Amino acid sequence: MDHSEGPAARAMARMAALVTGGRARYLTLAVWVGLAVVLSLLLPAASAMEAPNPPNLPASARSVVAAALQQQAFGGSDQMPGILVFYARDGLSGGELGAIARYLRTTASQPLPGEVGRPAFAGLAAPALAALRGAHGTTLAVPMLFASTSDPARLAALMEALARGLTASFGTNLLHLPEGQAALIARFTGPAGIAADTSGLFSHADVTLLAGTTLLILLLLVLIYRSPILPLIPLLGVGAAYLVTSALLGALAKAHGIVIDAETVSIMTVLMFGAGTDYTLLVIARYREQLGRHADHRAALRAALAGSAGAVAMSACTVMLALLVLLLSRYGVERRFAVPFALGVGMTALAALTLVPAILAIVGRVAFYPRIPRPGVAEAVRSAALVPLITARPWLVLAGATALLLGLAAFAPGIRTTYNLLSALPPTSQAVQGYDLLAQAEGPGALSPVTVLVQGPGAARDLRAALLRAPDVKAVAAPLHASLRGGPVAAYAVTLREDPLSDAAMGALAGLEGAARRGLAGSAATAVYLGGPTAQNADSAALVARDTRVVVPVVLAVIAVLLLLYLRSVVAAAYLIATVVLSFAASLGLGWIVLHDLLGIRSLAGGLVLYVFVFLVALGEDYNIFMVSRIWQERMRHPMPEAVARGVGATASVITAAGLILAGTFLVLTGLPLQILLDFGVVAALGVLLDTFVVRSALVPAITILLDDRALWPLRPAAATGLTARTVVAGEASLPGAGQASTGPSATR
Repeated sequence: MDHSEGPAARAMARMAALVTGGRARYLTLAVWVGLAVVLSLLLPAASAMEAPNPPNLPASARSVVAAALQQQAFGGSDQMPGILVFYARDGLSGGELGAIARYLRTTASQPLPGEVGRPAFAGLAAPALAALRGAHGTTLAVPMLFASTSDPARLAALMEALARGLTASFGTNLLHLPEGQAALIARFTGPAGIAADTSGLFSHADVTLLAGTTLLILLLLVLIYRSPILPLIPLLGVGAAYLVTSALLGALAKAHGIVIDAETVSIMTVLMFGAGTDYTLLVIARYREQLGRHADHRAALRAALAGSAGAVAMSACTVMLALLVLLLSRYGVERRFAVPFALGVGMTALAALTLVPAILAIVGRVAFYPRIPRPGVAEAVRSAALVPLITARPWLVLAGATALLLGLAAFAPGIRTTYNLLSALPPTSQAVQGYDLLAQAEGPGALSPVTVLVQGPGAARDLRAALLRAPDVKAVAAPLHASLRGGPVAAYAVTLREDPLSDAAMGALAGLEGAARRGLAGSAATAVYLGGPTAQNADSAALVARDTRVVVPVVLAVIAVLLLLYLRSVVAAAYLIATVVLSFAASLGLGWIVLHDLLGIRSLAGGLVLYVFVFLVALGEDYNIFMVSRIWQERMRHPMPEAVARGVGATASVITAAGLILAGTFLVLTGLPLQILLDFGVVAALGVLLDTFVVRSALVPAITILLDDRALWPLRPAAATGLTARTVVAGEASLPGAGQASTGPSATR
């Protein structure tokens, strides 16, 4: 029976004809170019619609409720504090204090961009400022207030104006003078300083990442294919998909359909170029294989699409649906990833199946110049290095690969995470250096006190003594009082001994709230709220823990269903999921070894583990789908051990190339001086490499050989024949000699 005429095969054949026909190829190219150009001109780019500091917590979070109550009672909802820290290593002298006093008077008359009110201490003379110096008389911290709605342009203008004012008053820009080499320096920190530094680091991130990713992929493709023409084709396809996606996301953000931030755009850029190149490579590898069997290059291209479109579409659907599960998250940064990443992956897959084939149909065999594949020309075939060992000793390979992954995974439980905003910035940033100076002088808690809000009859009580008895509390300021319709409100600014952005500070919140409630004993109907960055971080940690419990099982369930629908094998779906989960755990362990033990990073960014899980599990199944679908095809003609050997050998080159490119694109993220991107880039790249060289090359083939035809259950080999021809590699079954030639760039070496 000829299964190549099944409905899936006919659908793929029609699609291939639509994009590779005589006029259709030019029309397809024109449509993509037109969309990319027109949408880019008419719609804003995603990077132009980035929201500055979008909220990560929902309105129901306790710290957000506290902030709303504080604003209602005392105002200041649009205020973002900043701290200008002056420091002299040998102590602030009278002359230096006099210069600072004159500068503050000037700033009071000429406010900085976005500044609200006058800076603290404006109008004080040098003797009065001397009494406000910190420990050892070396530091003076000047609180300032700014509009919290400042966008990146305003933050940049603020820093420029601050530098100009300091230069005019002191004859030099104190912000750029190195500590220890100047008598007097200044640093700008606090929430405003953190926002300004973060905005500055992301100001040209999209251009930098786009250029770096493009150059890296171009270099790798030239090295892999040894062709000056072919590497340009994947980049053209992914580039067009990127422009269309960016415009569509910009339009959605402008219509308030989604929220985009700089981090999302950065990771989306490398994801699209990495995953899109992977999808394109699978099509090109099949095309090269078919050029050795067909004199007509368009017939070869149609056969290649028939054999690869199903795997590409299935892989893209797996990644897209897994990413869309992040919509179940309540933590903002995770939820913001879902739509942009899913749309980006879908668009790159669409380009790989339409635009890239159209370009290949136009260019023809010349795309592979100077090593042009032709029918009847013998090509050197190089199988995967581990294939002989896997087929001869599958138990040994299984034991070795499992031991390696389990050994690396053993380091994963030791991972520490942090929600410290300062930890995401490089040590050279203004905010980090200013905080360090402030911590030396006044203690780490001075950067951001915890606000304890009390509403109800007990607000009239003085809780300072009770709060001072709480663990890790250094000081409690006199309360502020206000009267609201819901009852009187009192607010206490509590300075902790710990870094307010640290895990230790989050741990102190329970004791602080307990102390407040003990001080209110006997006062019925009085509510206690905790506000400030420390409370916000605690809420963030709780939300990420909740999202992990929800998202992880749903992602695994979605992938399981897709694998069952595609492979129709319960056993295969089970061990394919198990292997990528083990690979994910090993990636975390290896990433922690590299980041913590080699690079000296103390904690990973909070929330990182969850979205790395979604990425690695979904992308890991990509490679399994590519390889297992080919093994299933080979099982139509050969016993399982030989089918595994042929399937692994046929896909080894293209998957290895794809893995190297995807890992390389993730590593491009480490070029930006932000810890969260460094953490993500390193862990994701290591995870892709483990999937490529351990899971795909050794573990999955060994398990499949050992299970033999039980891997197909509940299918039988005879049933799998019809399944494979119809739904996995439709159109390939009828091709003479299918599966006998090597797939991938190494086939011509």
